Amino acid sequence: MHKTDSIPMAERPERTQILWTTLLVAAACAPFVRYLDGQVTAFLALILAIRLLALRWPAALPNRWIRALLAFAGLGNCLAAYHTVSGQDGGSALLATMLVLKLLELDTKRDLRLVLILLGFLSVVQFLFDESFQLTFYLGLIALGLVTLLTELNGGLGAAGLRPALRVSARLALQAIPLTLVLFVLFPRLTAPLWSLGFDSSKGLTGMSDSMEPGNISELVVNGELAFRVRFAGQRPNSNQLYWRGPVLWTMNGRRWTPGAPPSGWQEPARLIESSEPIEYEIVMEPTKQRWLFALDMPISEPEGAAISPDYQLLSNQPVTALKRYTARSVLSYRTAEPDARVRALALELPDNVTPRMRALVEDWRTQVTDGRSDRADDWTLVQRALAHFNRENFYYTLLPPKLGANPADEFLFETRSGFCEHYASSFALLMRIAGIPSRIVLGYLGGETNAFGGYTIVRQSDAHAWVEVLIEGRGWVRVDPTAAVDPSRIDNRAATELLGAGASVRFDLGEAAALARWMRDLRLLGDTLEANWQNWVLDFSAQDQRRLMDRLGLGAWQEYGLAVLMVLAVSLTLGGILLVLMRERTERDPLEQLYARLCQRLGRVGLPRLPHEGPDDYGQRVAAARPDLASEVGGFLALYVPARYGERLTPETLQRLSDLLRGFTPRTQSVQSAFRGKVTASNGG
Repeated sequence: MHKTDSIPMAERPERTQILWTTLLVAAACAPFVRYLDGQVTAFLALILAIRLLALRWPAALPNRWIRALLAFAGLGNCLAAYHTVSGQDGGSALLATMLVLKLLELDTKRDLRLVLILLGFLSVVQFLFDESFQLTFYLGLIALGLVTLLTELNGGLGAAGLRPALRVSARLALQAIPLTLVLFVLFPRLTAPLWSLGFDSSKGLTGMSDSMEPGNISELVVNGELAFRVRFAGQRPNSNQLYWRGPVLWTMNGRRWTPGAPPSGWQEPARLIESSEPIEYEIVMEPTKQRWLFALDMPISEPEGAAISPDYQLLSNQPVTALKRYTARSVLSYRTAEPDARVRALALELPDNVTPRMRALVEDWRTQVTDGRSDRADDWTLVQRALAHFNRENFYYTLLPPKLGANPADEFLFETRSGFCEHYASSFALLMRIAGIPSRIVLGYLGGETNAFGGYTIVRQSDAHAWVEVLIEGRGWVRVDPTAAVDPSRIDNRAATELLGAGASVRFDLGEAAALARWMRDLRLLGDTLEANWQNWVLDFSAQDQRRLMDRLGLGAWQEYGLAVLMVLAVSLTLGGILLVLMRERTERDPLEQLYARLCQRLGRVGLPRLPHEGPDDYGQRVAAARPDLASEVGGFLALYVPARYGERLTPETLQRLSDLLRGFTPRTQSVQSAFRGKVTASNGG
């Protein structure tokens, strides 16, 4: 005898229930695929395909021995991918694998319930990897479907079929919202999210590096992911003034620029001799696992837990491993004091692969600006001549530059003449050093996209940029952007359009977007606004916010005790309010109970009230014993009411028959035969 033959029919799952459970599991796994190894994803897809095929061809369902082999294969697959089945990545992959394998063994409704409960755990696990509003909303829909299937499986609350079960689930969700809000605001909070304690995810974080060589920034620029959001306290500066300062590079080995080793004793940043009015702003930065923070060039204030380096980098005391919110102040116009000789020497170091034609090019510029005179050319005039060279000669700006060899600066200047900002910044800085002008490279971002819905600026990885700072006598360090010197007619917009998935940077003029593109852009910005508010009001809601709330309520002195008392009171009031609403809805909306209450009310008028402990059958027997003349009417009513109330599901026909029986039922104090005895008798006989 087959195992399923001994299972009662009432406990065997229906085909549609298995189908919807499988689809719900697949939907819950879909966003998780981004964080799973490819071979684990392939295994999950294989098992889901077998389960769906078995719905059409039951013979495709593997027997228990094959299921055991698949379980061992799934375990081995996770070990091969992560070398462990514990921790955040390996443990999550194992949970997803075993949950999907359970779909191959759905012999009873109990198996379906178990799968749905485990699906709830898998949904929660995904918050270890992503806390975004989009994922939360999506998993909320998954939870609604999960509760709907559980309600339908249990046949609770009169829900027959998925649609009634969905209505029940929606009502349960609406009832849970007030209590959820109260617990969210008042439940004592930790200093960090619970799911971030003790875990160290090994997932890669995209972002800027502290070195530069041809190709690495262009690879970053085609990445449209979010870098940070900025909200200005006052008016937003123009986009071409938004140079977001990051790592500063001093040393070049012939191909790669790196920060290098600072001079000994170099600790304090160069003084600002004069500056414009400061601009204040707040930044919410994505995690980078690096120490640097981005600030508008030039920063003059240090956020808590950060410091300004001697070369005006804003550095955090600890690597940024989670979303970081900080406030900074910067000035757009400034003049720095000149550094000492050690810093000048560091900014004049040259690699070994400087070629004679690079030196000849600089010498030719010097001859042109001095007009053949022997006196030394003014440094700033020489800088302008170098920028004019990039503007007048056939230099092209493209995200698809040709590959360069061992001496990228020389090949770019004299052969390919096509590149991205790192090509121009690297070559320009080297030429300035050859000319005896100290220079350094600054990495960061340029511009940003204004979000009118949220009132803030979005800076993406596609805004990554590199520029040069040169040391000019009497002016200090001066920002020079050689990329901006390229003639606009030689900017390859086609490559930018093809590669920038999240929108063009301010360095590109891609023309007027079509109406559909503008609509999609507005939709994307609206979604980003929701994400930013989710971050601001939900994810960043902290213990400090709770303490401020207690202070406003005058309970600040109570601290944690006051918060606990307030939470208990709020939860009690919320639950009481929900209970009152449910009782009122039950009284107003349950027509079956209304009909029974009307019967009891009419009998109570003739001296036969229902006692608190009496059920319908006991009450009917007592009425029949006390008033035999009412036994037929009352018995006929209860014969329909009791099965509808406690057994069979209520149908509109039953409700109509009960209403007809009660409509003419008017018992009197004296024993009077009811005018509707015939109708009741006929209905009982039928």
